[in-house]
Amino acid sequence: MQLQKPAIGKKFASVLLLSLATVVFSTTESGDLDVLMQFRDGLENPDLLKWPETGGLGLKGTLPQNLNKLSMPRNIGLQRNQLSGKLPSFSGLSNLQYAYLDYINFDSIPAHFFDGLDDLEVLALDHNNFNATTGWSFPKALQNSAQLTNLSCMSCNLMGSLPDFFGTMHSLTNLKLSGNILSDEIPRTFNGSSLQMFWLNGDQFTGPIDVAATMESLTVLWLHGNHFTGPIPDNIGNLTLLKYLNLNRNKLVGLIPSSLANMRLDTLDLNNNQFMGPIPMFKASNVTFASISFVKPVRGFFVPRK
Repeated sequence: MQLQKPAIGKKFASVLLLSLATVVFSTTESGDLDVLMQFRDGLENPDLLKWPETGGLGLKGTLPQNLNKLSMPRNIGLQRNQLSGKLPSFSGLSNLQYAYLDYINFDSIPAHFFDGLDDLEVLALDHNNFNATTGWSFPKALQNSAQLTNLSCMSCNLMGSLPDFFGTMHSLTNLKLSGNILSDEIPRTFNGSSLQMFWLNGDQFTGPIDVAATMESLTVLWLHGNHFTGPIPDNIGNLTLLKYLNLNRNKLVGLIPSSLANMRLDTLDLNNNQFMGPIPMFKASNVTFASISFVKPVRGFFVPRK
């Protein structure tokens, strides 16, 4: 099958949307056609790529490393295919708005991948084993993507600290970083952040969770499976939009504040912590605390419940 240049005078923006279901492409740039032909040639099963028609895909192969030479791509969706090898740099794709690169088999990500992604709004890199022996960290260049609203990088071998600049990216509403090797405390720059979904579960974070209690736009807060310490802050009740709170498998201590007990959550999980005092009457619809090590007062002291 050959890719034909559309006989249309008006210049269209390139659209590359490769999912398990759909491929869409429109361009007038001969350079774009060269890159896309290289993409086709790198596939083990190019017969599945019925360009520009749509159809079910199960693509195998590698991507051309000059993918960032496409002239004006706005949407690149390669999710849930069986591609492998090195993820090409997207450096300089200043018109790119949506990039879905999750659930693939890429094994490395270039350091300059994020350079110049000025219009980026959504990026998903979940479940790629990037840089397996060394891990990788977010570069500072990502803070220049001022339009970013959704960033999902779950189980992709991220390590190090959570960058301060995420807390000052006012457009960012969904941040999902579960299942990595991220550590240290939640930066103070997240104080009052407008995040709505904040997933840090299954990492190695430490320190208090006070900052999270100031993020009043939150609807989902997943902090389970870390090493957070200290008490649950009293002002957590200010998160009036919160529906899902999971604090399971941390090292939290102290009394459970009445402000938390009075929150009308859909789901609350407090398992595997070291709280003390009486078990409050929760207003949440579903509460899990069966394995909490509550303690009770005896002669002025608190001792573990047998």
